[in-house]
Amino acid sequence: MNIPIGKIEAQHVSFSESAPYEKISQLMKSRFNGYVVATAEGVSGLEEGLLMINNAVIIGAVFDGLRVNKQLYGVSALRLVLNLLKANQGVFDVNRLSKQQIDLIMAFNEKIKLLKIVDNATLSKLQPKAYNPAVVSKELMVEEGSSKSKNNLLNKFGLGSI
Repeated sequence: MNIPIGKIEAQHVSFSESAPYEKISQLMKSRFNGYVVATAEGVSGLEEGLLMINNAVIIGAVFDGLRVNKQLYGVSALRLVLNLLKANQGVFDVNRLSKQQIDLIMAFNEKIKLLKIVDNATLSKLQPKAYNPAVVSKELMVEEGSSKSKNNLLNKFGLGSI
């Protein structure tokens, strides 16, 4: 999916430096237009989540399990992105877009739209207590701790010494 960079407001901010949920809540209160993208090491390897924010509400979501090459969009992605934001270690970026850019992104990427927009009150209700690897495993059908590396595949077939 192609999303314009827009104006970078924050880049490579560590989860420990600034809590992602607090930052998103502040952005929504300020009627921010743009997106937050977060990256963290999760059960499926590197996981990336994007939340599209338009005038104080979250209107779209994308989740990408990079190692397993699986993407989820919209409602099915929202739960995984919110889970990702609770990972122990990760980074996030904040990019500001114009209202017109957001409208175009949503028009050409309808699959990322949420059925019900998420406001600040709803966000606080949906926020998990901690990162839960079982949520990702279930949605992406990945065994916890598994890796798709060549070595693991070779070991699986008894060829690990090659």
